[in-house]
Amino acid sequence: MTTPETHPAQPATPPAFVAPAIAKIAAGALLVPGLALFGLSFAFGKEVAWAGWLMGSWYVLGFALFASFFLTINALASGGWAAVIKRVPEAMTRYFAFGIVPFGVVAFAMWGGHLYEWAVPHEGGGLHAELIHHKEPWLNKTGWLLRTLLYFGLWTGFTWLMVRHSRAQDVDGDLKHTWAVRKLAAPFGIVFGLSVTFASIDYIKSLEPTWFSTMFGVYQFAGIIQSGFAMLVLLLVLLRAGGHMREHVNENHYHNLGIWLLSSSVFWAYIWFCQFMLIWYSNIPEETQHYFVRWNGPWFWVSFILNPLLNFAIPFLVLLPRPHKRNLKILSGAALVVLAGRFVDLWQWVAPRPVFNDHHLPVPSTTPWETIFTVGPVLALSGVFLFIVMKAMEGAPLFARKDPFFDESVHHHL
Repeated sequence: MTTPETHPAQPATPPAFVAPAIAKIAAGALLVPGLALFGLSFAFGKEVAWAGWLMGSWYVLGFALFASFFLTINALASGGWAAVIKRVPEAMTRYFAFGIVPFGVVAFAMWGGHLYEWAVPHEGGGLHAELIHHKEPWLNKTGWLLRTLLYFGLWTGFTWLMVRHSRAQDVDGDLKHTWAVRKLAAPFGIVFGLSVTFASIDYIKSLEPTWFSTMFGVYQFAGIIQSGFAMLVLLLVLLRAGGHMREHVNENHYHNLGIWLLSSSVFWAYIWFCQFMLIWYSNIPEETQHYFVRWNGPWFWVSFILNPLLNFAIPFLVLLPRPHKRNLKILSGAALVVLAGRFVDLWQWVAPRPVFNDHHLPVPSTTPWETIFTVGPVLALSGVFLFIVMKAMEGAPLFARKDPFFDESVHHHL
């Protein structure tokens, strides 16, 4: 059984983190198969390929969004237990500065008319065109681009200020930096909730512009938090495997993360079921079209079997026993399952967009086999994310030793 030490010794000056060259090469190497698969996906149509790029862009951006949320809630709640690991989510937020680049590629695809239906003029009549025209004040190219700049400006600005205060505290140890981060976290919590909701609508939900759901924002939030905790667990385990953080991050910290991963999986399942149940019960055509195309045919096995299995059933059953949250092999395995589940969840949202047949019934535009290569952008951009995180962690002490909660965190016990 692999577990961290329960009673940490505290060396005076832990070695600075230097990412092994092989780790950087491995992260960069993910670009090769990722971009190759992305190129192969064009064989099934430009819409399939660009949808895959959008999915990968949102998938990886979710890790940075999670990290900003994690830092925010710990600052607001005085969450002392996480002080010894906060340098990892701080490094994860560095991706915001790069994350806008993939969405620039999405904007290129949108301007070419290959991604969003609302970006193409609808001159014909009918309810479908009328609904798209009704949403035009929000769903238009200029508005989409300006809101993207606003989202990334807010995310980058707030997290940069919070991390800046954390770094400054390493130098002078002044408590004012802790209060400054808390004052930033309060408004950012509101900004985060609104921006993630509207961004998820702009980037993912608007792929089906005539579909209605009032729960989509919180559904995407649930997936972001769940996959973010999974990535944080894996990063900490990889750091430990490289000989870092062994003396300070003990089994109780991993237990806490296991609890968060378990509870976020339950929250995801709750929102997933509620959204489906309410739409099924009300049976309004503008709402049911989304599920109709996924209930019939091969997408049923992806959307209603594989998706809840990976995002809820497996992590719930695996992490429910207390010892499993403290076993790094089991915890890492559950985290990998959740990351695969996040891909499946976004895949079944993005790929089978409804089109209407001659009988005016919605049918899926693609099959799972035609869109499996959409995993390529996820791999490529995940490699970029890992490389950025490693570089960011090299630029600061591995531990925030002058954080007022540091000693409490070192002796954290459950």
